[in-house]
Amino acid sequence: MSKNEYPFINRELSWLDFNDRVLEIVSRDTVPLMEKLKFLSIFSNNLDEFFMIRVAGIVDQIDLGYEQKDRAGLSPKEVLERIRSKTKELIKKQKKYFFEVADGLEKNGVVINRDCNQCHLEYCSIVFEDIILPSISPITLSSSNPFPFIYNKRSAFIVEMEKDGKGFISVIIIPEQIKKIYTNKTNGKTNVFVLEKIIADKLQDMFRDYSIQDHYIIRITRNADLTIEEEGSEDLLKLVEEKLDKRRKGQVVRLEINKEPSKKIEKLLLKHFDIEKEDIYITSDFIDLTSFFELKADNKKLYFKSFTARFPKDVPLNSDIFNYLSEHEILTYRPYNDFSLISKLVEIAADDENTLSIKMTLYRTNRNSKIIKNLIRAAQNGKSVSVVIELKARFDEKMNVKWAKRLEEAGCIVTYGIPGFKIHSKNLLITRNEFGKIVKYSHLSTGNYNEETAHVYTDLDYITSSEKIGMDSANLFNYLMGYTDYAKWRNIVLAPRYLRKKIMELIDYEIESAKKGHNAHIIIKVNSLIDKDLIKKLYEASNNGVLVDLIVRGMCSLEPKREGFSENIRVISIVGRFLEHPRVLYFYHNGEELVFISSADFMERNMDRRVEHMIEIKNPKLKEKLINMMNLNLEDNINAWELKGCEYAKTEPQNKLIDSQNYYIDNEF
Repeated sequence: MSKNEYPFINRELSWLDFNDRVLEIVSRDTVPLMEKLKFLSIFSNNLDEFFMIRVAGIVDQIDLGYEQKDRAGLSPKEVLERIRSKTKELIKKQKKYFFEVADGLEKNGVVINRDCNQCHLEYCSIVFEDIILPSISPITLSSSNPFPFIYNKRSAFIVEMEKDGKGFISVIIIPEQIKKIYTNKTNGKTNVFVLEKIIADKLQDMFRDYSIQDHYIIRITRNADLTIEEEGSEDLLKLVEEKLDKRRKGQVVRLEINKEPSKKIEKLLLKHFDIEKEDIYITSDFIDLTSFFELKADNKKLYFKSFTARFPKDVPLNSDIFNYLSEHEILTYRPYNDFSLISKLVEIAADDENTLSIKMTLYRTNRNSKIIKNLIRAAQNGKSVSVVIELKARFDEKMNVKWAKRLEEAGCIVTYGIPGFKIHSKNLLITRNEFGKIVKYSHLSTGNYNEETAHVYTDLDYITSSEKIGMDSANLFNYLMGYTDYAKWRNIVLAPRYLRKKIMELIDYEIESAKKGHNAHIIIKVNSLIDKDLIKKLYEASNNGVLVDLIVRGMCSLEPKREGFSENIRVISIVGRFLEHPRVLYFYHNGEELVFISSADFMERNMDRRVEHMIEIKNPKLKEKLINMMNLNLEDNINAWELKGCEYAKTEPQNKLIDSQNYYIDNEF
């Protein structure tokens, strides 16, 4: 129990539990081998970001002498110790799973080679001579050749050598842009070679005058938190560009190495990178599993069965779509419904003679975004195009800076939101002149306008021609671009000003209903639940007899089934083929059943430091779809993990197998 006298799970440790659940997907017999390899890569990528941001923040606290315990009763040093211990356990598990997957792939004709054996010496030599050697620059350390700087997430060789009885150390940094995976198809098999393996086999050839004593492969993770102080900044675009380079050069928070280093090498690494021994994580020669994102196999049986995403029935994919939308509201569920419907809507509006304006928020977009290309074309066609770009979307800053420049050059009005707040709300507003009447078409989403992640993230898209919602959408863009909130909000609930208060009121209504002896039920589906005030309110609801079901994919600081606090609360996490991303809220509300979709997670930053939206879905048919989806999540016994106390346990199937993710592949949403 923490000093706050209510149970609270540390957010960093909860996140590691989530990544553990991602890793455990690899152990499922029903997951094809190439998909298992993908999840091993995802696990590694997740861990990279965790260290770059969350662990880096804890290290900063320790360096500043901050010793105050968190809500879970842990000091920064105690949290870091637990992170190190848990991470090293996970790395061992990942290594075990990787080699099991590699063995399985070999039986299916995909051979991940651990060295360049005799059969493939010629191929590896060609790759080395033609591609790798011209790109690398070995540096043998001396008084005139200091240890070179290694950027964030970059790998390097540390080579111990001897010549004429003297010891030498050489460093070979792996270039960022060089291809990491090479394949050679022979005798019906796909032979896979990792860049580091090819280099390792050629070390003696590279240093012919030396005797190679040993070599190590290291990989560096640095503090990459991009803190933007906006006050006084006249040009946010320039400021973000300047900050991006600092991300690559931050303090080292993790050093991965392929094997136990010698005392000499360990001393060198600790001193040069200014780290502690506990910051060294021993992996294997396959040090960067994120590289395996590149690997493709021809055998379709090694992948999940493909499916065709559906368009909503009867929706015309031409200018008649606006006639349809004037009479029908649409709610789609990615990736089961085709997100290109939204791309197509922007494309149609760009060429439509009746379209007056298009307004849009952009948080994370893909490299070859059709949506942005259509926004550019719309501006070129004389439409008024206004785009609010969030330049501070973590790890997408560089992409967003690029798009901002392209849009401005095309004549779009581009702004960067409200100083001090991230714009996380996902909104599109198309305004048309229809027979002298101005009609507004609003799109509100739980997910980003990203045509690539729409295939792997589950998200909800709501399109309506409601005049009241259209007015709210117009007011939202006025708020984002003019920093003015004079509106009477009819349907959209915004953070940071109104959202927390609205959610609290909805929970309080259930509490009062329960006190009167009425049925009271709350279902909340979010990615993260760590906001202390919302957690306290949910504990209060539980203690007053409200049934609370929480579907929390990732971090959850609420401890369910705790006597005296949360006996009426159940928490599950759905982790499977797709990354669960919608935020949906259900309140029984004395039988009225209120359902909302939102862009916000239950985190302090979402409630207090971001612009987020929540909107009630009132259309009975659409509301029923969302309730069915939530209930299916709660019944899932394939992808679900239940939080029991502070630990997750896999939900075990009893009689009927229920897979809430696969269900909508075969069934209409």
